[in-house]
Amino acid sequence: MIQSDYQKMSFEEYLKSKAFTNGSIRSGMNVIDQFKVWLKKENLRAEEVGYNDLMLYMKYRSRKGASQRTIQAYMSVIKHYFEHLLREEKISSNPASEIEVKGVKRKVLYHILEPHELQSLYHKYQDESPKGIRNKVMLGLLVNQALNTSELAKLEVKDIDLRQGIIDVKGSRRSNGRKLKLEAHQVMEMYNYVLKVREEIKAIQPKRKYQERQENENLFIGDGGNADNFSNYMTQLMIKVRKINPSVKNAKQIRASVITKWLRMYNLREVQYLAGHRYISSTEGYLENEMEGLIEEVQQFHPLG
Repeated sequence: MIQSDYQKMSFEEYLKSKAFTNGSIRSGMNVIDQFKVWLKKENLRAEEVGYNDLMLYMKYRSRKGASQRTIQAYMSVIKHYFEHLLREEKISSNPASEIEVKGVKRKVLYHILEPHELQSLYHKYQDESPKGIRNKVMLGLLVNQALNTSELAKLEVKDIDLRQGIIDVKGSRRSNGRKLKLEAHQVMEMYNYVLKVREEIKAIQPKRKYQERQENENLFIGDGGNADNFSNYMTQLMIKVRKINPSVKNAKQIRASVITKWLRMYNLREVQYLAGHRYISSTEGYLENEMEGLIEEVQQFHPLG
C-alpha cells in the first residue's frame, strides 16, 4: 500500500494551518462543539450529514434565538469543518458548500484590536496638559467600558460615583442604561480630573470672543466650560491614538474590540448589559468580529449571499 505524504491533523490544527487568529480559532472550536452536541441529539455522525441536515440545523439555531447574521457566522465555521473532513478523506463532498443564508445585510467588519493593544493605547498615551488629561480619561472609558461617543458626550459629573468607582451611563432611544465599574487606575485619574483638571479647563478663557463662559454639568468640557465642541475633542484624541497604533480607525472600532473581548469572557446576556444593547441580536452581531478571520476567508472564496 502506497503511503501518502499528507499528514492528518485535527480541526484546530487545520485552522492554525490557515493562519487564523487565536481568537478566531477559539470561536471556531466553540461553534463546532455546539454543532456536535446537536448532532448527538439527532443521532447523526458528521460523516453522514447532508444538505438537508444542515438546513434543519439552521432552523434549530433560529428557534434558539440566533439572528440570521449569527447563523451565517456559524455556517461559515461549519463549512470549514467539512472542508477539513474532506481533506482528511472522511467525506467525499462538502455538504455546506451550497448553503446560502438569506436576509443578511452586509456589515462592516472591523480589524479587532487585541486586549493588550487596547491597554497599550491607554498606557502609552502621554499628555499632561489639562485637555490631554481630559482626553486620556475619555480614552479610558473607550478601552475599558466600551462607551460610544454619544454616551461620552452626554455624561455629566453626577454620573460618576467616585466613592463606589462606578459610572452611570444613561439610556437613550437606541441603547439601554447601565452601571459600569471603573478600573482602579481609572478611579484615581477620574478623581483628579473631576475635582481639579476640569476646573482648570473651565477657567480657560475661550479663544473666540463671542463665546462666553458656561456653567453646565457635562463631564467633558472645553475652554470656559463650553461643551458644544465634543467632536473636536474626539478628533484630537483619535489623531494621537493613531500615532500610537496606526491600525486604529475610529472609536467604533475600539468599542467593537472591547465587546469582542467581552464575548470571550462572558455570556451573551452579560455582554448585552455591559454594551448597553437594547436587543440581543445587536450583541450577536459582534460574534462576526470574534470570527473575523474565518468569515473574511469564507466571504472571499465562498460568498454566502
